[in-house]
Amino acid sequence: MSNINRSIKAFLYPNPMKNAKGSYLARTSKNTTYNIKEICESAKEKSCILNADVLEYHVKLFFEEMLELLEDGNKINTDYFTVQANVKGSFTSKYDNFDAKRHRVDIVFSATKLTHQRAKIMTAEILHIEPFNYGIRKVTDGQTKLDVSHLKVNRLLVISGDKVKITGNDPSVGVYFVHTESGSEIHLRPTDCYDNGNATVRIFVPDLAPGTYQLKIITQYSGNATPLTQARLLLYPNLLNVD
Repeated sequence: MSNINRSIKAFLYPNPMKNAKGSYLARTSKNTTYNIKEICESAKEKSCILNADVLEYHVKLFFEEMLELLEDGNKINTDYFTVQANVKGSFTSKYDNFDAKRHRVDIVFSATKLTHQRAKIMTAEILHIEPFNYGIRKVTDGQTKLDVSHLKVNRLLVISGDKVKITGNDPSVGVYFVHTESGSEIHLRPTDCYDNGNATVRIFVPDLAPGTYQLKIITQYSGNATPLTQARLLLYPNLLNVD
């Protein structure tokens, strides 16, 4: 466990709440979601762990056992978080039974004292620069709504951001998947998009060879009726993988 005080980098954005004019909210500069495998791979890079796949296997065994214990009505305390199952809903008498229309089971996670202590010693470094008012902010799976790190062919991909709409007469405009190892590109044109809006572009993942890809958008969209004279490049900062 690291004892080094960590500092989160964040930008300031205008507070969108009513009666909050003139105030700002901090949003972290990173919003990547890590799955179990990616956490294990990150741990491997920082420690003497020899095999991230073996670590992932045992972590999943741990969580599967945790879920089975929860399903038996037990409470879990990992020192990092606690979790328990609660039965929600009102019962009409002591002889009433569980009814899925009136009752439900919730799984409730809570941070522990240890986690709160780690948060207490953290600081935030506010990046006092103007963040771009355009760009790709996140890429999610159209079905699961989760952030994407691995691409699945023919799966609906949702590209979200600011001024990501793909318009313009320049033949270069479109969505690109750039194979980082070879530099080869697959170019999807605006007509290939399932949805093409200011804040959201939806496409189906094309047939991609295994490897690592950089996602980028080239567009002349300016946010108003007058297109940009020169096409603008929008890069997604995280690399995407195809197995």
